Amino acid sequence: MRRYRLFLFAALAVSGAAAAVDRDAAQLELAQATSAVQSAERDDAVRYAPSDYDEAHAMLVAAQQASDNRAWTEVATYAERAKVGGELASARARQQRAEAATTEIQRSVDTLRAQLATGGSP
Repeated sequence: MRRYRLFLFAALAVSGAAAAVDRDAAQLELAQATSAVQSAERDDAVRYAPSDYDEAHAMLVAAQQASDNRAWTEVATYAERAKVGGELASARARQQRAEAATTEIQRSVDTLRAQLATGGSP
């Protein structure tokens, strides 16, 4: 959890370096952000990390609107935030799924141990 906060902080700090961005660089950032948010959606972040996903999606929408207005510096800034947010949402979704799977496996192990303790009958 702490590592993700550090990653998010570092990425947001870098976003200040997006000054004087040209169209091509902004469009590249936007494409990467779109990919990250779509990846988060595929990772089921809507279910497992909804606030992170919503924030990433909102930043992506803001980047797309800035692109429509040809505000390239804003596109790059919002897109970078969307990309980082999407990556964070994906990571948290994967973490939640892994924790759920671990819990299920632990329940199965506990059930098997209980069955062995009672002589193996179900």
